[in-house]
Amino acid sequence: MKIVCIGDILLPPEMMKEGIKGFSRYTRQKFFYFGPTTKEDMRIYIKNMELTGSRCVPVPQEIMEEIKDADVIQTHQCPIPSEVFREAKNLKLLLTNRGGIENIDLEAATEAGIPVVANPAHNANAVAEMTIGLMIAEMRNIGRCHAAMTKEKKWREKFPNSGSIHEIKGRTVGLIGFGTIGHLVADLLQAFHVKLLIYDPYAREEEIREKQGTPVSLEELLGESDIVSMHARVSDTSRGMMGEEQFRMMKKTAVFINTARSPLIDMKALYRALKEGWIMGAAIDNYDVEPIEEDNPLLTLDNLTFSCHKSGDTVEAFADSPAMVLAEAEKFFHGERPRFLMNPQVLGK
Repeated sequence: MKIVCIGDILLPPEMMKEGIKGFSRYTRQKFFYFGPTTKEDMRIYIKNMELTGSRCVPVPQEIMEEIKDADVIQTHQCPIPSEVFREAKNLKLLLTNRGGIENIDLEAATEAGIPVVANPAHNANAVAEMTIGLMIAEMRNIGRCHAAMTKEKKWREKFPNSGSIHEIKGRTVGLIGFGTIGHLVADLLQAFHVKLLIYDPYAREEEIREKQGTPVSLEELLGESDIVSMHARVSDTSRGMMGEEQFRMMKKTAVFINTARSPLIDMKALYRALKEGWIMGAAIDNYDVEPIEEDNPLLTLDNLTFSCHKSGDTVEAFADSPAMVLAEAEKFFHGERPRFLMNPQVLGK
């Protein structure tokens, strides 16, 4: 069986080679390096790709030639437009190491009867750990202390939340979205003995309660939580779901955390919420424009902790992913349904 693996600066072909060890069915293996050669340029490419889809850039011709007789394609950031499915006559399965499938023409894959397996779990633990880190950093003023001592050479005592600096222990934490990352954040929060509220209209009540959580409406979660953490996926219904109305529902002493995607948040409303004191503070990891513009008003705020879109950026998040998706491929070839199958309707064809 032939597999074509397309790596990049974030998940190099070398990691894919390491991940394929132990999967003996792939007697023919081809590896390619796609796209920008710096992480900075790759971030720009990804932003464009997530907006424009599978036709953001052409697939290199050398890759198009090799996929013609491939049984399996494994990609990461490389686009997979409709012509891939027309040319790859022998294709049985498409694997992507991304959580999102913006770079894949899913409709064309489905029409061709090709299952598409994604991997939103590849960086889930990394994001979950970062979420807890940002909660602590914002609530305990870690970034502000660091900046005061290194940039201003000052020993700082006063902060926007002075008089309201709480521990996480015993707080009420609300998770918006209860997918893979939400589950892991809930697991980590158990060590802090929090009261856990969860809003996710697609999650089963029993799975929420299994994590010692309470299913609530979005309005209840926003009104009762000391910490609100965003873990929803971007969709037509979730885009901009945190706006002025929602921020005004939160406690004035509450903290907002976003390690999900920026389109979920009305950033102008977030700015006003922090500037005008609707909420106490926030910590965010991604932005509408990256790198963030130098004149972005968010940068003027003293009650906002910043991260440079690094929540999922760990060695393990990338290095472990190829073996994870190949394990799902094994399920497929043994007649089982893979986890994170994006077009299950093809299984009936």
